[in-house]
Amino acid sequence: MILFLDFDGVLHPDAVYLERGRPVLRTNGELFMWSRHLVDALASAPHVRIVLSTSWARELRFARARDYLPADLRPKVIGSTWHSGMATDDEHRPLGRDTWWDTSTRYQQIRRYADRAGLTDWIAVDDHPEGWADADLDKLVATDSSRGLSAPSARVRLAAALGNTAHAWAVADTMADLLTLPRVERSETFADLVRWVEWWESSYLTAVTLAPAEVARLKAGRWWPPVVSTKQISDMPPAIARRRIP
Repeated sequence: MILFLDFDGVLHPDAVYLERGRPVLRTNGELFMWSRHLVDALASAPHVRIVLSTSWARELRFARARDYLPADLRPKVIGSTWHSGMATDDEHRPLGRDTWWDTSTRYQQIRRYADRAGLTDWIAVDDHPEGWADADLDKLVATDSSRGLSAPSARVRLAAALGNTAHAWAVADTMADLLTLPRVERSETFADLVRWVEWWESSYLTAVTLAPAEVARLKAGRWWPPVVSTKQISDMPPAIARRRIP
């Protein structure tokens, strides 16, 4: 299986800029702050190889972009959707920023690579779902640009795309344990697991930032798990989330 990997909005927030030829993250955190989630997801999938589908390969060249990844991921990288030959026309004249790659959607870049390589078993992790063909939507693990793989729902969908359902359930178990909620029964459908994760995701992302004293205060006041999204306040929770809190 090939995994087409974007960097910005996946492995760190989509707030990266080149400064003097070096990528700099202009928001809280650090570059590749969420890459450990991809390392964990691929730990039991040694057959998966990575193709870079990020503008980093265009701006920094393939080898330099690859080497920003953690050591555990670098050996899995076999190529990128951009290559230097795209920078010139048939007569080897530079095209500047008017190349086919620069004017194409992320999906078109990926699809071109997949078609040329004859790939059928592939997925993509990306925060740019615009222009994605309906026929290939099942191959896309879309992420939120500001949360990337820090969002449990993205990690669950990635695990499912990799065929690693055990990892998907483990993500949900981690959420349940932190939020002091009953774990989702293995007898539930995977679709219901995703609904449960999506419902409690905002609470979990808030909970992981709280100091122990604040957690104790909220629990003592019976405000646990924390409810922080307007959806949780205004909408009826899905049936899978209507569980009594212990």
